[in-house]
Amino acid sequence: MVTRSHVRWLAPLVAGLRVSWLTLLLIAAINTGFAGILWIEDPRPFWHPLLSAQCFGFAIAYCVNVASPWEKSRPVARLIVAVAAGAVLGMLLIILLKGYTVADLQERASMFGLTLLTGFLNGVFVGLFFFIKFRETRAAAALHKAAAEHHLLSRQAVEAELKLMQAQIEPHFLFNTLASVQYLVETDPPQATRMLGHLLAYLRAALPQLRVPSTTVGKEIELAEAYLNILKMRMGERLAFAIEVPDSLHSHRIPPMLLMTLIENAIEHGLEPTAEGGSVRLTARRRDDTLVVAVTDSGRGLAAGGRVRPGHGVGLSNLRERLRALYGDRARFTLEDAAPHGACATIEIPFESA
Repeated sequence: MVTRSHVRWLAPLVAGLRVSWLTLLLIAAINTGFAGILWIEDPRPFWHPLLSAQCFGFAIAYCVNVASPWEKSRPVARLIVAVAAGAVLGMLLIILLKGYTVADLQERASMFGLTLLTGFLNGVFVGLFFFIKFRETRAAAALHKAAAEHHLLSRQAVEAELKLMQAQIEPHFLFNTLASVQYLVETDPPQATRMLGHLLAYLRAALPQLRVPSTTVGKEIELAEAYLNILKMRMGERLAFAIEVPDSLHSHRIPPMLLMTLIENAIEHGLEPTAEGGSVRLTARRRDDTLVVAVTDSGRGLAAGGRVRPGHGVGLSNLRERLRALYGDRARFTLEDAAPHGACATIEIPFESA
């Protein structure tokens, strides 16, 4: 006999299946794209990573749809729990469809554990990406409704923060890191463990900043160090870095992701285009009532081979917008050549204590 309590539990489970064909195609496309990334380092036929990605992707999507965390309290926590349940369900589907036996599970327990962890992390990253997009759409609608009541400077500050949040969990960086982890699991498990440690450190530093308008220099350094450690493992001897920030500055306030924008720009435009790579140095100091932060790289500099290194791309344009919106003419950003070669990006903002 079906009771009211049964109906109450069954309703969200059935609702989780109600999705449009367009949504199903989008999920399948995302899963296939991730399978393609995994297949780069996977010697098995393509159907192996494809089946695994589809099982994880659809199982996680179903559980997230059932939980529907978007407009509920503590949405990130609800999302992570839903993804965890979906990852377990996806792992069970993989075991069933690929015909693994109990003996297989016992013999390769560590591999299955890492596969489950990889599927969970991938689900968290994709879920957070869509969560950010949802928040961006909702905030944009609210801004449009209140446009007549808000000052232009305030609107630019909110829009710049939303762009920052979208860029904070960058899918290509995360997917490439996960692909590297999967490859290292099969070739160098200790290195895989170290890279996972750096990735978890990056997430611990990055996720809390999704909800706060400001952070501290110390937390920004933790995020930058985890990010650079991951790139160091991927680039090897082509990357060296140093962080030189006095302990006395660690507790002082700073807008989130300012340092990461400078570091990402130095890596992408300064070091990665060169075969030999180079070094990145992050420094910070107090000058009177100003906090001066600089990121210096030894890459190709502002002009290389007759071509000007990008200084007005999306990342730096957003950075300039944020500084202008938050501080007006009290902040300053410069990008200059560094001797003997490379570039130096410097931010000067009003000094704010914790």
